[in-house]
Amino acid sequence: MNLSNLTTYVPAKLYKRGQDYFEQNFVEQLTEDAPNRWHALVTGTRDYEVSINLTKDGTIVGSYCTCPFESDSLCKHEVAVCLAIQEHKKENGSTAVDVLTQLKALKKGELLEILEELVEKQPSVQLYLTEKFAGSSDMNEEKARRTIRKSVSRASRRGFIDWDRTDQALEGVWEVQELVDGLDPHHDAERIVRLNLIIIKECTEMLGIADSSSGDISSVIYESLEKVDDALAQWPENLERATVEGMLDLLYPHILFGLEQDMTDAPSILLEAVLQWNERGDFADKFYDFIEKMIGSKEMQNKSFDYEEERFRRCQLRVLQQQGDVEAVEAFYVKHHRYPAIRKAQILQALVAGEYEKVIRLCEESEGLDANLPGLLQDWKKLRFAAYEGMGSTAEMIDLSFEFALQGEGEYYVKLKSLVDAEQWPEKLEALLAEMKTSPRSLLLFLEILIDEKRLEELLDYCRTDVSAIEHLYPHLLADYPHEVNEIYTTYIYRLIERASNRKAYWTACQRIKDFQQALGAEAAAGLIEELKFMYPKRKALLDELGKIESK
Repeated sequence: MNLSNLTTYVPAKLYKRGQDYFEQNFVEQLTEDAPNRWHALVTGTRDYEVSINLTKDGTIVGSYCTCPFESDSLCKHEVAVCLAIQEHKKENGSTAVDVLTQLKALKKGELLEILEELVEKQPSVQLYLTEKFAGSSDMNEEKARRTIRKSVSRASRRGFIDWDRTDQALEGVWEVQELVDGLDPHHDAERIVRLNLIIIKECTEMLGIADSSSGDISSVIYESLEKVDDALAQWPENLERATVEGMLDLLYPHILFGLEQDMTDAPSILLEAVLQWNERGDFADKFYDFIEKMIGSKEMQNKSFDYEEERFRRCQLRVLQQQGDVEAVEAFYVKHHRYPAIRKAQILQALVAGEYEKVIRLCEESEGLDANLPGLLQDWKKLRFAAYEGMGSTAEMIDLSFEFALQGEGEYYVKLKSLVDAEQWPEKLEALLAEMKTSPRSLLLFLEILIDEKRLEELLDYCRTDVSAIEHLYPHLLADYPHEVNEIYTTYIYRLIERASNRKAYWTACQRIKDFQQALGAEAAAGLIEELKFMYPKRKALLDELGKIESK
């Protein structure tokens, strides 16, 4: 990774945050302590110390930040410091050679001489120029495939593409994409589809031989899938059965390939893309049979899980629903009842139709079938709750909303409170809180309820049990229990320091002292610091970090 290509290796969100910190002038005290060894302070909610070690050409060979971020990537503070170093080098000059500027200053003859030398010594330049001069207007599927595979071959080493060579491997893809982006969907829709299918297939194969941790290859695949969908949506012709059959024949091997490779959602996305054509003509039988053919393929049957098959069945159901054959839809529900997605579609249809008794029956049946799948079980219960709402069945809604609240779902706590009579609410609330105390999933909601109901003594008791919670809960307690907040916060900081064994851990504990200072004032913080200095006179790193707080 180099200062000049941070965006290639740092995730976009992290880079944007680091850029924001840099642009807001959060980087302070930037110094080059030794040649190519940089140090800075990044301010903000808290202050973080950052060190960056570089080579002469700007390659980052080491970095360190006192923030708790743990990842192979730079953190946002390190990004901000790297950008500050870049700016410093620009403002104060650099020994690096600006190749583009040098080339622009040369005469035509000098440029030709350099180019001839490159062609002789670098075969890749010869290949690039050959492809460039051949032009891309005659790009067909075979040429697109060759173009992509050449760049893959150049980037691979012993049959593998390292993470830092994926850009080079994708050069051919980008060349094909550049051509595709210049095509008119009203005149070249089929060509757009065909070339994007080549990109999808070649990139899927590339995933099998590459370190794709950057996500660039997958991004290209999904971008091309989106372009296929757009091209089919804008298809210029009045659709005839022959056109539909031709497109299905074109997609068939690509969907099979995607099923066999099992690396992306390309098979179902391609199927759903072409299904939009069913809205432009009477092709239901053609699409239904095509999906059945895909489900019956050996590629589908060889899959260990039936998730993909379930999605394909859902597409079949969609075709039948668009056709409007009620009897066929009901028969499909019965035949493929084992798929949760099909059952859910049936339940939603009944719910929209106001068939609440049917919804309840189907939900209870699904709850039995999926008793060992907590996520699905929750979905069925929520759909049953919706049916109870439609029927006005208050008692059943109270039971379910109580259960959902115990799982930490605030929306259903609000419903529960609105459903229970005011006279009975205190008793119901006590029962809810008693069960929540032993339910980790409802912890956040439990604390929110204590705050909302002004049950501050219980909130304080919780902080005594989990002293780290005082860091976030003290604003609700400070006015009524200042001494207790001081005591719990102090205990929390002491425990952090007791467990600390290195400078970074001491630094983290001292950041909590800064928070303590904001909560309880400078005098209380000064007293705490003096106590710590007295308790740990031999911990030099701790004393150093405490001194930094006192000096500010």
